[in-house]
Amino acid sequence: MIRKSISPSLLTDSNAILDSKSGYDSITGVYHSKYPSINLPANPFLDIVTHIFYVNRSIRKALVDASTGRSLTYADLHGHVRAAAAGLSQIGIGHGDVVMILAPNSMEYVLTMFAIMLAGAVVTTVNPIYTVAEVANQVKDSNPKLIVTIQELVEKVVSFQLPLLLLGADQTSPTISTALPTFFISHLLASDPSKVATNQIRQSDTAALLYSSGTTGLSKGVAISHRNLIATTLQVGGQAPDGNETYLFAVPPYHIYGFSPLTCGMLRKGHTLVIMPQFDFEQMLVTIQRYRVTMLPAVPPIVNSIIKSPIVSKYDLTSLKHVGSGGAPLSKEVSEAFVERYPCVTLGQGYGLTETCATGTMPDLEDTHHMGSVGLLSANLKAKVVDVENGKCMPPNAKGELWLHGPSIASGYLNNQAATSSSFDIEGWFHTGDLVYFDEDGYLYVIDRIKELIKYKAFQVAPAELEAILLQHSEIKDVAIIGYPDKDAGEIPMAFIVRSEKSALSEDMIKAYVAHQVAPYKKIRRVAFINEIPRSSTGKILRRELANLSTARL
Repeated sequence: MIRKSISPSLLTDSNAILDSKSGYDSITGVYHSKYPSINLPANPFLDIVTHIFYVNRSIRKALVDASTGRSLTYADLHGHVRAAAAGLSQIGIGHGDVVMILAPNSMEYVLTMFAIMLAGAVVTTVNPIYTVAEVANQVKDSNPKLIVTIQELVEKVVSFQLPLLLLGADQTSPTISTALPTFFISHLLASDPSKVATNQIRQSDTAALLYSSGTTGLSKGVAISHRNLIATTLQVGGQAPDGNETYLFAVPPYHIYGFSPLTCGMLRKGHTLVIMPQFDFEQMLVTIQRYRVTMLPAVPPIVNSIIKSPIVSKYDLTSLKHVGSGGAPLSKEVSEAFVERYPCVTLGQGYGLTETCATGTMPDLEDTHHMGSVGLLSANLKAKVVDVENGKCMPPNAKGELWLHGPSIASGYLNNQAATSSSFDIEGWFHTGDLVYFDEDGYLYVIDRIKELIKYKAFQVAPAELEAILLQHSEIKDVAIIGYPDKDAGEIPMAFIVRSEKSALSEDMIKAYVAHQVAPYKKIRRVAFINEIPRSSTGKILRRELANLSTARL
């Protein structure tokens, strides 16, 4: 990770003096990164894969399969990627063609993902638990020419009548019940790697179409360029490719967190990724112990489980140096509880979205005084905090919507000009939809999604604030807050609670626990007990599902 470098004064493009602590320019209203600037490659004909493998680390392990111990060195992986890219060209996949991957995490997933981009095609990724209808939406929007999957998931894609590329299979595999043209990764890997040609790929070309989580509507395809990914690798890894850490790769590669900063960023840096095909909490602990994992990229529910789960004490986690949390907010209280239990492990929290290649901010690993912050603005990024009522740029400690600008910001949404125009303005600023503030030291704090704020009478209530309070209760395993319709107040805060085993917590006890810690308008006024909080793969609460559930309980 990059460590901050603060100058006595910083300069904007207009040579105005910035505040050296916050990076805020009071003249323009723009925040500037306190990390050292990065030099982006000037060659316009450069693809992300060539950028990742430009350093020869031939004998170092790049990927390890956690379940089997099988591994690929950097030389092996690069050779396989080039061969598979040549094979894709031979079967008719060319520049600008879209290839969809619907598969669980694996070494073959990673090499195929890179091969698609090296062939000049565009990779689009799909959550393997999606239903046929959900996959159909993405097929319709992205118009893929080929679908990469595994035999167990063929039934989800056979109705689209598209050619298939099967991972983990060869000609001796069981017969597939489809007449579609079917290729096997083993055949592509037998291709001549020297036949791949990359000189037509430009940094400005689209490399990937990753779909946003759709918290405010249908998922949208974010067009991510090779330049966006190259910038991301430099933001998370710095200029020097000198990595020697072992990362646990449990974050799904179909999500931007796993795709961009983890897969692209950490391999460019030279680290080793230990891949878990499917996530299981106890198996994660086994893997950390077995492979002496030093770096754990995680999401908030995993961090919370590491703190509270009694089975953690059964395993040796002393190899861990750092846990990085992303995908959803991690509260100050949970952060403090983690540091108290694991004083020798640094905990960092970052902020990003699909549209920012997951790198809006980066944690400062030397900092211990800004718990609850998502870190400092990433290198080469600029930010504004814009008042949602009057559009004015806000100074430190004042709240507003976060706008971001820089080389890792995507250009817009596929086939959706209306959404692109509303989120990406003509000056290139991306309007995130998140309510935030920077403090006087330049650390960013995320309050909540603007569209998820509960409107109680004339007040706004942030669900994340109440969730953080409730998670401190020893008998609460998980919690989610939504706005429940109310004819007098507009909305009232409603809590969905997952109790610990043998807990006797009641609705009145929950209400009382929160009431003495918050202002009256923030009180919990309705409670429901459920077995599990619906979440996305990165830990985001699926509040629309809870809203539907609350309505059904009327």
